[in-house]
Amino acid sequence: MVTQPGAAAALAQTVQTPYRLAAWREAQRPQRLRERCKPQRLHLRADASASAAGSVADSTVLHPRKTDITDANFPVDADGRTYHLGTRRGEVANRILSVGSEKRALMLAEYLQPPAPGRGLFMLESSRGFLTITGRYMDVPVSIIVTHMGLANADFVVRESRAVVEGEMAFLRLGTCGALQPPARLGSLVVADPGAFLIRRNPDAFGDEGEALGLPPYTFSRPIPSDPVLSLALQLEAARLLGPEGVCSGLNATADSFYCSQGRHSSWFDDRNDSLLADLLAHQPSTVTLEMETAQLLDLARCSRGSIRASAGVIVLADRQSNDFLGAERIEKLERLAGQACLAALARTQLEDAWGPHNGSGPPVWHLC
Repeated sequence: MVTQPGAAAALAQTVQTPYRLAAWREAQRPQRLRERCKPQRLHLRADASASAAGSVADSTVLHPRKTDITDANFPVDADGRTYHLGTRRGEVANRILSVGSEKRALMLAEYLQPPAPGRGLFMLESSRGFLTITGRYMDVPVSIIVTHMGLANADFVVRESRAVVEGEMAFLRLGTCGALQPPARLGSLVVADPGAFLIRRNPDAFGDEGEALGLPPYTFSRPIPSDPVLSLALQLEAARLLGPEGVCSGLNATADSFYCSQGRHSSWFDDRNDSLLADLLAHQPSTVTLEMETAQLLDLARCSRGSIRASAGVIVLADRQSNDFLGAERIEKLERLAGQACLAALARTQLEDAWGPHNGSGPPVWHLC
């Protein structure tokens, strides 16, 4: 794998540009929140497309109104919009980049192409705070969806996106993590290859009966595989942008919480997790990263009857052995480069994704005008 010429210089170059989407975020927040939330500023890479950045600033964020729900088993409203994400057919592309925060989503949306010159990207934020952005990358339709944090939110995003998309799908997660051991290190992008396993707190262990039976306070699943083709595509694109030394792969551990199930300690709670990090490494000695969503994504892809490919790349923010943490300025630069690697990997992934009329829903929002 060869480093892209000038990648190191590009990583160091940023220019400050006003965050032009602050206005619509300010307008929709309660007054008490507006007083606390000041307009932000983004760092734009010097090589970012001016037209793409302009398409983000020119976009209007839709906020669909709630209407009556027609199906308690899988809730959708009269317009066919899903209960949590609020999207319907034609608004979500077959290739999806899942990110944890709105800031990261808007940052990476700067690299998307609008459906036509002068038009903005499709942006929709549901009443539950899930933001969906759809455009094109390398002329291929792609959606960026804010998944927030945790297993339940990942479940909402995968299942509700699957419900409004026809054909094969590809999901990539771009998140952050803690490193447990090499080759993962601060600032590296770690691809979840061969996959991930799940760590769960076991409530039964904390009662009197559980203590008498000696039940373990935490349980570990078997590894869940990621898609090897998508994982390799992400590794190749990341090596091109970050350099071979900036990317590695390894087994991921996904916890059901940020605190107890990741071995963080507190005197306020009886979490019984003093040996958790050592226990998980004894269970899976090759584990290199620890976070909160990847295993859920991979499990749903595995159970999707062959309709979803999935993998993940996570940026190491924390070293769980030394307790070191990555600096904020470096995080944003890595997010931009890793995000572009994810978008390129998705765009280069071949899918059975021909888009049909979909029951009269009209052309998709990425339709070229």
